[in-house]
Amino acid sequence: MKILHFSDSHLGYHELDKLSPSGINLREQDAYDSFQKVIDIAIELQPDLVIHSGDFFHRPSPANRPMIFGLEQLSRLSKANIPIVVIAGNHETPKTIFTSPILKAFQTIPNVFPIFSQKYETFEFGELVVHGVPHINDDILELEEMDKIQPVEGKFNIILLHTSIGKTFMMDEYGEKLYPPERLDLLNKFDYVALGHWHNFQKVEKLDTAWYSGSTERMSEAEAKSEKGFCLLELEKGKKVLPEFVAIPTRNWVVEEIKNCNNKSITEIETQLQKLTQREDLKDALLSIHLVDLEPIQSVELSKRKIYAMISGPAHISIHRKFIVTETEKAGFQSKSESLVSLMKSFISDKIDDEKKASELSKKAHYYFEIFDNGEHKNR
Repeated sequence: MKILHFSDSHLGYHELDKLSPSGINLREQDAYDSFQKVIDIAIELQPDLVIHSGDFFHRPSPANRPMIFGLEQLSRLSKANIPIVVIAGNHETPKTIFTSPILKAFQTIPNVFPIFSQKYETFEFGELVVHGVPHINDDILELEEMDKIQPVEGKFNIILLHTSIGKTFMMDEYGEKLYPPERLDLLNKFDYVALGHWHNFQKVEKLDTAWYSGSTERMSEAEAKSEKGFCLLELEKGKKVLPEFVAIPTRNWVVEEIKNCNNKSITEIETQLQKLTQREDLKDALLSIHLVDLEPIQSVELSKRKIYAMISGPAHISIHRKFIVTETEKAGFQSKSESLVSLMKSFISDKIDDEKKASELSKKAHYYFEIFDNGEHKNR
């Protein structure tokens, strides 16, 4: 059996104050274009099944445009007699009972099998059983549903999950989950674990056949160098599943860093910026410019309007300024940070009797202070 696995399409996502030629938010349109490319390829390849491992929509109550677009694309698969199983991720799962699960609308389309009711469900397709655990808000209920997971003997078994596995930290998104590490052994009983939530294609090293297909569009500068696409896999008796990553064309995202600005004249910095116009990879791209060790007076002379005027080609330019910090300021920041870490560790130690748990929380607190100090939090 041939399976196409994709995830994290985030339909309805929009960012940047920039419109597409059709008058839609540029990044919202990019997400639609990427999604449609996957559907186009699926119809061409005619897999036995398509699976989507969560965050189909960017919000639990999507606007009309992403809703209509999503239904239209699923209808195309349905008309091509290609079944698809979709689980709900944290982005599209309502936080309260007052909002109906949006994936329920998918039940109106033949060959579309949504899993959204905050419970474990299965669907059978001949020799294959597809298991799914959608995002579940309640932690206790989630564990109760996980207790029901059981592969079917004599069949191929695939499980869809939208969670973090094998990570030491989370993505800082509301309601996201870490898969319980003590339950990992069960997942090795499945022929394939189709994961969603992390946006880059990657294998989970702690498991035999667990893969994140990644998102279909770049959602942040942290993904600028990552290709986007989907996984193709074959299920054959006696053979271990090894998915093939298939990249799709997406809008390029270029990150340009100009270091040691304090040791350069304004003319030298402007010359480096102007050279960017000559680069072919910047045409219609997203460009992130990082001006590092910038003096405040230099920043005044390098206004956004001035930089935009000297660089042609990109669809959008974002400018990030990292000002030079004196040794005195560095010492002050470090002292302040160390003081906050000490206070947090002391608080955790006082409030939590379990030494192991207190130690784990202290390490986590130290980690978050560290990524804030080095600026890494801006990429998360």
